[in-house]
Amino acid sequence: MSDATTIPALRCTACGTLDPGPREICAACLSSGLEPVHVEGEGSLVAWTMIRRAPKNFRDEAPYAVCVVELDTAGLRVTGRLLDPAKDLPIGIRVHAIERRNGYSIFEGKSA
Repeated sequence: MSDATTIPALRCTACGTLDPGPREICAACLSSGLEPVHVEGEGSLVAWTMIRRAPKNFRDEAPYAVCVVELDTAGLRVTGRLLDPAKDLPIGIRVHAIERRNGYSIFEGKSA
């Protein structure tokens, strides 16, 4: 499983903990055995904010909305961007990853 609807993560080979990374040591058991995996990109919107004055590397992309999503997979929380920053999405709405762009995932609200 490795496409636009999945999220890259790290899984500890010692304890199985998932982590969004990047890191070299498992935060749960301090093992250095982390392997890359892909997890389903569906979950709930935890928080988001609009970036209007972006850092230099992202100025051409502003304005954009950065979000935190709690994935259904083991409650893993990841950051990404919202597809349509003009939509006022409520916290808790179901979202899913629709693409990967420049190392981050793009999420959109799921239809009921």
